[in-house]
Amino acid sequence: MGKRRVDVPLILVGGVQSYERAVTLIDEGDADPVSLCRPLIREPSLIRDWERGDRHRATCISCSRCLRALGELKPLRCIAAG
Repeated sequence: MGKRRVDVPLILVGGVQSYERAVTLIDEGDADPVSLCRPLIREPSLIRDWERGDRHRATCISCSRCLRALGELKPLRCIAAG
């Protein structure tokens, strides 16, 4: 994958919705760290949950409506959550 093609640390951004996927990407050498954005907007405690052993998949549906609010000068929040 991408990391094997470059000589610098590679951060994977986007599409990581589960603890298992994040760990696999790092363990298999496809990325150094992984980045989460939208899942943390919807669930700010997601990483803490994972650290505590609750390895549920992120409930973010990747609709990006949270980011649209920024363009409207509204607070960043998950609109899909209601």
